[in-house]
Formats: sequence, structure tokens, C-alpha cells
Amino acid sequence: MITKTKRAAAVIAALFMILTLMMIYPFGLSAHAAAYAVWPTEPKFRNITTYFDAARNVNDVSGYHNGIDIEADGGSNIYAAVSGKVVAAEWMDAYGYTVIIQHPDLGVYTFYAHASQVLTSAGAQVNQGDVIAQVGSTGNSSGNHLHFGICDSLQAGWPARTYYDPMTFFAYSDNNGGGNSSNAPSSSAANKSDCNCTEDYAGEYTTKGVVTYLNIRADHNTSSAVVGEIPAGAEFIVTKGNGEWAHVEYNGKTGFASMAYMEKKAELKSEIKIDNVTAPEGTLEKGKTFSIKGNITSNLVLTKVYGGVYFRDGEATSQCAEAAPNTIKYDLSAYFDKNIAFNALGDGEYTYKIVAEDKSGASVELVKSDFTIGKVETVSVLGDLNNDGKLNVSDIVALQSYILGKSKDFTKEQYLASNMNKDGAVDIFDLTELKRAVVKATE
Repeated sequence: MITKTKRAAAVIAALFMILTLMMIYPFGLSAHAAAYAVWPTEPKFRNITTYFDAARNVNDVSGYHNGIDIEADGGSNIYAAVSGKVVAAEWMDAYGYTVIIQHPDLGVYTFYAHASQVLTSAGAQVNQGDVIAQVGSTGNSSGNHLHFGICDSLQAGWPARTYYDPMTFFAYSDNNGGGNSSNAPSSSAANKSDCNCTEDYAGEYTTKGVVTYLNIRADHNTSSAVVGEIPAGAEFIVTKGNGEWAHVEYNGKTGFASMAYMEKKAELKSEIKIDNVTAPEGTLEKGKTFSIKGNITSNLVLTKVYGGVYFRDGEATSQCAEAAPNTIKYDLSAYFDKNIAFNALGDGEYTYKIVAEDKSGASVELVKSDFTIGKVETVSVLGDLNNDGKLNVSDIVALQSYILGKSKDFTKEQYLASNMNKDGAVDIFDLTELKRAVVKATE
């Protein structure tokens, strides 16, 4: 009887130990559920553009995303999410500049890809929150962001499955190690692309009928978690909505709020910008290709993007394109790079420019860059239209006659010599500059 009692007690003790371990480590002996991590970018960057895809653990190919992409400014800090040992800090092809950190106590590795530069080295021991790299767009990337992932093994030095969703693996604290999981990014839900919200509701709003505060939630329903609050009477931004719920931004927090408790005060002011730009400069070799890049973003729907290569006088060449994105983001490499052929241009002086318009009617010239292809003819004395080696009144008469349309035999050499302000066009401004030059030369 005593033996049976002891055996039963041992079984109960073992079960209690197992239950205790399961409470502490609910996903097995990996302690990830109990671990806190600092957000790996600067706290103001919370926008997740691409989410983890669990299918990557079934088919380990790049078509299934093995981490999360966090949109952030180029050159901003990347932090070690958890303390550990750096096992790689180098260029890794499609990942670009990448840092991989081993965390033996968790049984996993964290990896940080597409950095502009790494600020640590293999073998270094880093603490949670240490700056290990800076955000960039290196490797296979379409814009500045951090690709942040978690895996349990490496193959030939590369991250390998099993991969884990960084949004569920850790409870996130702020970047000062505060340990408050409520600081986790609220944008993980606020940037879902599968909702039926549209930019038709975008604008500047204030609360309506709110006595204390309006909750910012993690999804389009009242049962989702509260991730922030908008005080009564406060003004905030709505980027999209569906009449019942709106995507809101207030005081650095993003999420969803009920449209029953808000009213529109004004339309959003146009804010169109571009980053990750490549633009031709200097002299390009004739027949060589050039890759067009640039990520255009706007807080309003982009209705038109146009541009390409123009002659220096502003006239369009055959290498121009136009698109109607009807989105708030547009990647030039998706269409413009395929339809503008720099290798088809002849010798000459050109200007490359890109212009974007949004639904407010605002038009912004985002890129303007002068470049030359091949050998461009020059003149010995700028303004010397009669080619006598000096500037005098006869040069003024010749240019004035051309501008008034009276000269029918104006040569190419005279045209080049007439471009006094070097803007590629011959006009009244050049005549003014020529008169000044003649006066100075004859004083």
C-alpha cells in the first residue's frame, strides 16, 4: 500500500512538473513564449508591409515569406531584438547586408536583412537593444526596409526552417527594455490589404460624441485588442475606411476605430514623395542600358505618373511613359524601367524627369536629372554667332532675328552658341544674357 501511494505521488508530481513546464513554455521547451524582445527598428517605424507566411515551412522557397518586412527610413537604426552571439554580419546575396544572431537559451536565430551597412561583426556578443546595423535596400529589395526573421537552424550559414512568425514568437517591449507588451506595433493589423476599405474616406478627422476617449483597435471589430486611444476632441488622420471602420493614425499609433464616433474636418493635404531613386547623371556611353528605380508614395491615391527622357529644351523624346496607378504606392521599376530604353538614345544632351499627380490634383516633379550621351558638340566662344572669335552687336542682331522668326538659315552651330544660360532652349532669356555679355566684352 505504501509503495502504491508513493508511486501515485510520483506520477502526480511528474504531471505537475509537465504542466508547470507547459505553462512556462507553451510551445515546448523553447522558451519563446515567455521571452520579451525590443522592436528591431526605431519605435516610430511600425508599418509592416509584408507578413510571415507559414507555408514557408512546408515549401522552403522565397515565394513564401519567412519573416516580416518593416518599412523604415534608410540609415535608421536596427536593434538586436534579444541578446545573443553574432554568427554572421556580411553580404548575403538576395538578403543584401545581413546580421544573424544566435540565441542559445531560446534555441533560435534572429536575422536582419537588406541593411545599408552592418555595425557589428561575427563573434561579437550583443545585448538586447544594441544597434547592430542600419536600414537599407540592399540585395533583392524594392525600397528601404528591414526584413526581420526567426529560424531554428542555419544551412551553409543561411537561415533555414523551421521559421517562426516574429509577431507571435515574442512579446515586444519598447527600445529601452521596458518590457511592456502593449508597445507591440499596432500596425500589424492596420495595414491589412484584404479588407474592403478605400481611400474615399481619407481625411483629417476629430472625435464625435466621445466623452473620454475613442479606442484604437487591432482590427475592424470591437472584440479585437485595444492598441491605443484618441482623446475626446483630438484630431487624427484616416487613411482608409468602409463607412463603419477606419484606418487611423494618432500620436504614432495606427489601427482601427469606429467611424460612428468621428467626423471629417478636412481633406488630407497632398504629400507625394519618392525614395530609392536611380537617375542618370554625367555622360552615359551610347548604346548602354540604364535601370530606372524609384518608390513613389502618397497619402492620397496616385492618379497619374509620367515622365522619361526629354531633350534639354523640354521636348519629349520617344523614351517616355505614363501610368495610372490608382494606389498610394507605385514602383517605377515595375513599368517605366521596362518601357524606357536609354540604349535607344542618340548623342546629345538630355533631361530625365518623373512627375506624379494625386487625386487632389496636386502635381509634383519628383526627379529631374541632366545627362549626356556620347560626344556633344561645343562652341569655342558662347554667344559668338557669326564665328569671328569675339562678341559684338552683330551677334545680338543674329539672335534677335532668330527669336523673331526672321532668320531662315540659323545653323546648328549658331543654335549651340546661342544657349547662353545653358538650359537647352534658345529664347528671350538667352538674348538678355547675350546683350549683357556683349556690353561687358566691349567695355
